Amino acid sequence: MKRIFLEDKLSGNVTIGGKDAHHLAYSLRAKKGERIIAVDPFGNTAVLELVDFDKENIRAKCVSEIEKVKSAEFAVNITLAECLPKQNKFDAIVEKATELGVENIEPLISDRTIARPGTFRVKSKLDRWARVAKEAAEQCGRDTLPKFGTIRELADWLKEISKIVGHFNGKNHFDAKGPLLIFCNENENVVPLQKVLRNYKACNCAREIIILIGPEGGFNEKEIESIISAGGVSVTLGKTILKTDTAAIAAVASVIYEFSC
Repeated sequence: MKRIFLEDKLSGNVTIGGKDAHHLAYSLRAKKGERIIAVDPFGNTAVLELVDFDKENIRAKCVSEIEKVKSAEFAVNITLAECLPKQNKFDAIVEKATELGVENIEPLISDRTIARPGTFRVKSKLDRWARVAKEAAEQCGRDTLPKFGTIRELADWLKEISKIVGHFNGKNHFDAKGPLLIFCNENENVVPLQKVLRNYKACNCAREIIILIGPEGGFNEKEIESIISAGGVSVTLGKTILKTDTAAIAAVASVIYEFSC
């Protein structure tokens, strides 16, 4: 069943307009009498029946509300913090991260980041990523949309999250005072991601994980020191060096697999 995200709260009668109406009518080829699933900004979900079409709007009536069920999407709360890659690779990262159930996406700029959008382009970038995420969420059947942080410097972001992340005391004990921050480090050859995740699970913590991915060329030494000082745990994803967009999806998928078992 087709799925859309509404801008207004669900009610008995719903008017779908703008790009959503165009997407339903022309891209999804929805027809009068067809039923779709709609999700509003408050997380309410319902089955709608499409009753009338005109040039700009689609009118629908609520057939039944859908009871919210905690899905595998929420088995672990994941924030993906990614230093912007070249070209439009971040679009694909947003799309796949949304499909995998990532809750928050933080676009960052580090020393070796090549893509550095100017102030006037930040809003257009965020708007585009939001559209990509919305389309991905509709396609994969999510009930929520990921939240985006603004584009900012890695150092500024680290200052903020260092106040909330938890820390490992010794080799295996996590203090459970905040989310786990892991960063994929191409120079790490001792600590695999799976080992850290299993130690974290053993602490019976809140299952909140922040995954930090560097740009092309990775983090420099000063940045690695800052990440560790902020509570970050250096991990490896394997013996090969992955591209930044590949590393993001591999890390997210590994976390979901570990917490789905």
